Amino acid sequence: MKNQFIALLIMITSFCYGQDKKGCETIEPTYINRLPGYRINDCEESEYKEPEFIYYTGSPAKAVKIDKGGKYRQIIYFKNEGETRKFSSSQILNNYFNAITKVKGIELSKDKTMFKASINGKEVYIQIKAGNSSDVSNYIVEILEVEPMQQDIKVDLKEAIDSDGKIALYGILFDVNKATIKSESEKALQSVIDYLVSNPSVKIIVVGHTDNTGIFASNIALSKERAKAVVEYLVTKGKINASRLMPDGVGSLCPVSTNTTEAGKNLNRRVEIVKQ
Repeated sequence: MKNQFIALLIMITSFCYGQDKKGCETIEPTYINRLPGYRINDCEESEYKEPEFIYYTGSPAKAVKIDKGGKYRQIIYFKNEGETRKFSSSQILNNYFNAITKVKGIELSKDKTMFKASINGKEVYIQIKAGNSSDVSNYIVEILEVEPMQQDIKVDLKEAIDSDGKIALYGILFDVNKATIKSESEKALQSVIDYLVSNPSVKIIVVGHTDNTGIFASNIALSKERAKAVVEYLVTKGKINASRLMPDGVGSLCPVSTNTTEAGKNLNRRVEIVKQ
């Protein structure tokens, strides 16, 4: 009897959802479900990713980019064969809008495609792509749960600085066009504090670098402000004597890669610790 019940349950699940792609069966988070009559045709999952989430808001419409990273999921749904219900694009978007706003999430875009919510104590972004149709055959849900990346690669600051006289730190991150240090920078900053505590006679220059996007003079000013913010953190959080620290910024004057690609720009945006 028990085996018959299990077989019936599997049959009902297959009828409702179709056959999800192997390896994607558990990718859906528990806090949001799919539309009935759709199966998972493909998926992508990353422990940490910084997806390019761009949405449009305001009048005239202005593009806004979400500069966040964390656990990432992309789920591609296809309608099951034989499904008779016809879900329009509007119906799909409004379903997600109603569900997310019900848990006090907010719509970021003007077209109900990008949302932000606080779920299980995490900042969560959800993007819906449903095309424009009266009978949507497939749609995509992307989910980003903001959280710091686990740092698995470690660099010996003392060895690197003794060898080269400086080290570039890419784990010190800031809000876009601001000198506000992001919370996920804590581990990189702690490594600098540990180095300075272990080497009490060392003095350093904290140098801010940017890519070449925007106005040159503004980038110089921004890089200097970011260096000052790092020094302030080392003094207040690390209890490092301010006399051992000198902030400065050079904007885009010292690139380590091309500024014609996003990968190159990411390398140029950095904080360097230079031994005095």
